[in-house]
Amino acid sequence: RGPWWHRRTSGGTAAAMHASLLEGGESDGARRRQWLPRLRGGDDELGCCSVCALFLCLMVFLFTANFVSVLEPNEYGLLRNSISGAVQVDVVRGGLHVTGPFESFLRFPAALVTLQFSASHKADRAAVATRTGADPQDPDSGGQPIKISCALQFQFIKETLNEVYYSLGTYEAAKQRYVLLSANVVGNTAQDFIPTDFWMRRDVIASQMLYEINRTLWRSGRVMAKHFEILRVDFADSYEQTITQIQVAEQQKVVNEYDQQVQTVVQSIEVMRSENNATIANISAGASATSKEICARARRDAFNLKQGMKAEKYAQLRNRLGLTTDQMGEFFRIQVLQQNRGNVVVGVPGQAGPRSPKQEL
Repeated sequence: RGPWWHRRTSGGTAAAMHASLLEGGESDGARRRQWLPRLRGGDDELGCCSVCALFLCLMVFLFTANFVSVLEPNEYGLLRNSISGAVQVDVVRGGLHVTGPFESFLRFPAALVTLQFSASHKADRAAVATRTGADPQDPDSGGQPIKISCALQFQFIKETLNEVYYSLGTYEAAKQRYVLLSANVVGNTAQDFIPTDFWMRRDVIASQMLYEINRTLWRSGRVMAKHFEILRVDFADSYEQTITQIQVAEQQKVVNEYDQQVQTVVQSIEVMRSENNATIANISAGASATSKEICARARRDAFNLKQGMKAEKYAQLRNRLGLTTDQMGEFFRIQVLQQNRGNVVVGVPGQAGPRSPKQEL
């Protein structure tokens, strides 16, 4: 049968090459082996593998494109057949999902969706134009025209998503319906409040609007309103100027009331000061009277003591000198005259010679 290269080549050429290899020896064999022609089929195997790999990639791409659909983590999906229009009941959320041919997902957001009513370029609709309720101070006005800028957040419910599709269609169509319903509710609810409520009780108005919007969207759209906020309220320019003037007047009234209270406190302080001064004056007068009374009693007692001491000493003098009552009277008279006119010489009748003490006196 021969070696394999004999089977791959023609008979004469193979025999000659085989003979030359045998004769050349082991050293020439390595040199001459390069003269052998390349075997048939090597290039064909590489191309076959490339074609198979390309075909496999194409099949994977076609399978992924036609039988796999991707949903974002915060997306709900309803599987719909593009040919028949049939929609499956099961609602899926996020990830990779195997689908049949001509099938795709109707996508709805699973997170909160924000609707904004304002003058911003990102808003879903302009500010809601409506009127307030009648002002009790001006019942004939029928309320004031206002524009309410607000924002709303709602959420689709997985269990009711089929009802949303059957009633409203796709997400964009449902969103437009929710915008219309929410704007109508905001406009109608605003008419239940008077103008002053929009800057005095805005939180109450926002809570009432959220309640009414949630009830309407659930009944008509099968979604739940989660949050609502009033961003801005615009009145007519003339009314805003009137409001500003009224508020300024009210603030001035409050300032005047506080000023009046301050003056009341000042007057109270003055009254208390006057009362304290009167009390001090009474205490001072009482102290002065008591002081004078004490001094008068002291002078009286001193005078009595002095007169008593004088009487005692004069009695001792009379007893020592042996003077009579008339002589003592004369003595007192002379003493009084001396006090008023200076030295006085009074003659007393007596005998010549040395004078007695009585005569000397």
